Order: sequence, then structure tokens, then C-alpha cells
Amino acid sequence: MNESQVLKRLNQITSEAEALGPYLEGDLLENKKATYVKKDGTVSTYPTAPVLQYRAGPGRRRSKRIPSDKVEAVKRLLEAGRLRHALQVQHRELAATLALDFKKKD
Repeated sequence: MNESQVLKRLNQITSEAEALGPYLEGDLLENKKATYVKKDGTVSTYPTAPVLQYRAGPGRRRSKRIPSDKVEAVKRLLEAGRLRHALQVQHRELAATLALDFKKKD
């Protein structure tokens, strides 16, 4: 790729990332179960609400329970976050190739 093609692709990636809109980066933990012991000594389990785990800063993670009616919206936001991350990786690679191209310009 020459310099103009790289710059064009960088602009495309930027516009695609902006078009994604709001996003989340993290993990949605579903199918979690909590256990408890009944009076007669038997152990029983029950399903819990899904938990969203996300980064809250360098070396810090937080979690939040998601109501069942909001799970699909959170999944869409997480998918947008994955797409945005993939675009950021492409942008980083193209920017590095553009910045480190030390060939003599004609």
C-alpha cells in the first residue's frame, strides 16, 4: 500500500468506528448459579442475574448485575465494543506502517 491508500483506509476506519455509536468493553457472565443449604441439609441452586465485568481503570475491574430485560441491549453494546476494538487494531497497524516507512520519497 502506498501512503495515499493507507491514509484513505485510516479515514475509513475512523468513520466506521464513529458510526458504531455507544459501546461497552467487557464480559457478560451468564448461566451463573448460587447455592444455598435448606433446613433439611440438602443443597439447592438457583439462577442469578447475568453479571457484566468491565475495566474501571488500570489494573481495576468492576462488575454490575444486569436485569434480564436489558441483557440483549448489553450484548449489542458488547458486540459493538468488539468491532471497535478490531478497528482500533487495524488503525494502530496502519499508523505504524505509515510512521515507520523510512524509504526515500521520490
